[in-house]
Amino acid sequence: MKRLEEIELMLISEFKSNLDKIKILKPTSKYYNEILGDTSFLLAGLLNFLLNSDEDWNPNKWIDDSLLTKVKLDENKLSIQGVMIWGLENITEQWTDPFYFEIKLNQDKPNFDEYTFLYCDLNRSEISYEDFNINPNYWKTKEIEWRYIINQKPNPPDSSDL
Repeated sequence: MKRLEEIELMLISEFKSNLDKIKILKPTSKYYNEILGDTSFLLAGLLNFLLNSDEDWNPNKWIDDSLLTKVKLDENKLSIQGVMIWGLENITEQWTDPFYFEIKLNQDKPNFDEYTFLYCDLNRSEISYEDFNINPNYWKTKEIEWRYIINQKPNPPDSSDL
């Protein structure tokens, strides 16, 4: 299993390698997964890692992947909205919940200034992946009261790194 810092660096690298594509994205695409390479499953892996340390998170849940429905780049701030696909151990059925991810990228360094991960609507229940495929607009709502709000800043450099 990868450490948090490894997942973050892989995700930052993926963002930076796709910045030119992100700058010219057209809002007509249904999902941006194919255009953004490994971003969807790296976001899922990052969220899974972050939630595993949350007391409220069911340890039998695992996050499989995500569908990226909206991507926006504004100077050094990148935001991604979408749907996480998750399951439970020993069960093949999967469910969906909404997410919002925002990151401030450092222009000159291979890391980030900070990021925020919002996940899971408190007021609307998850729906099965099968039902989501029938009704992909289920999660399209303006107001979401987020169950999980994760704000992350990079760790300061270790004194041995100086």
